[in-house]
Amino acid sequence: MNAIERGFTLIENLFLWFSQAAVAVMMLLTTLDALSRYIFSKSITGAYEITEMYLMVILVFLSMSYVQKVDGHIRLDILFERFPKRMQDVLNIVYNLLAAAFMFFIGYQGYNMTINAFQNNLIASGLLNFPLWLSYIWIPVGSFLIMIRQILSSILLAMGKPPHLKKEEVDE
Repeated sequence: MNAIERGFTLIENLFLWFSQAAVAVMMLLTTLDALSRYIFSKSITGAYEITEMYLMVILVFLSMSYVQKVDGHIRLDILFERFPKRMQDVLNIVYNLLAAAFMFFIGYQGYNMTINAFQNNLIASGLLNFPLWLSYIWIPVGSFLIMIRQILSSILLAMGKPPHLKKEEVDE
């Protein structure tokens, strides 16, 4: 199980790197667009569309699995923390498996949208004509990544192992 976890973590970190690169490109593109508007009174054509339709999708979907791994998603723990540890683990297993099923359906639908956009050569309407499949493809990739992470977390919890990184492991 450790080899599977380590292998998946490598894949997860690769996609996290792409997500981080998308943030850097977004910041650079937005800064250059603002400077261009201020200095030249002309914005960069398509900067908003690229940020909205491509970079934001990459940022959100490719980072979800890593955030799940470090237990960074928002949750309401007021009542949950009062349960015994074993009950918390059982509830987390159920939650992870239900969430994995939900993410499978999102990923499957995203896959169908990507294939449809690719086969029909769908183009985004806007200032620049970009193919839509380049935006859609990150939905199934990210959805299937978090689905696998949730299944791995459920297995680790069932084995009595912690499914999330400790705080000191995240900071390294």
